[in-house]
Amino acid sequence: MALACIALLLGLAHLLNAKPLDCEPLVPETLDNATISKALGKWFYIVGASQYKPHQKEMEVLKNAYYYFFLGKHNHVLQVTQVMRVNESCIVDKDIYVTIDRSNSTITIKGPHENGTAQILHSNFEDSLIMYHIQNVEKGISLSARSQNVSKEQMEEFKARAACLGFTEDDMYYTTAEAICPLEDNDGDKKHPSKVEPTVQPTAE
Repeated sequence: MALACIALLLGLAHLLNAKPLDCEPLVPETLDNATISKALGKWFYIVGASQYKPHQKEMEVLKNAYYYFFLGKHNHVLQVTQVMRVNESCIVDKDIYVTIDRSNSTITIKGPHENGTAQILHSNFEDSLIMYHIQNVEKGISLSARSQNVSKEQMEEFKARAACLGFTEDDMYYTTAEAICPLEDNDGDKKHPSKVEPTVQPTAE
């Protein structure tokens, strides 16, 4: 469900222009090897907002979530392990895959409970991951970070981008650090590659 919120982020590039004229451009990151390598590893889901009512209901019951991006068999595919607390239940999902489309800087998330497309927005902080989500015509945005405790500056940057999409503080759904679930078997980053190696243009699976 955390990645269902994240899956909302991925839209087509032209949709990023649907914002107030006084906003700075919402620039998507170029999904090259360096950007993908930086995205690998563990992220904590901090806050999200969405116009899509089914995802609003999911965010209401999402108390805490974190996830890992790992390299898949090809450089254009990432595997995901997601751990989340939904109300009082801890859920671990290891059957999620992210496909990267470098031609338009979008990612597509697929899994038993996750489907969607998103873009990673440029951030001034290497330990912030801001995603822009589209579900049909409804917009969404979320912030993940390397730590559960984000800085004031990180949060201000996220809220400024959310405001450009028409979201206010009343639209935000926050997770809480106290509700974190343990990962039962230690599936840590050390078992997985931490860098995308240069390669020829991958062929479709």
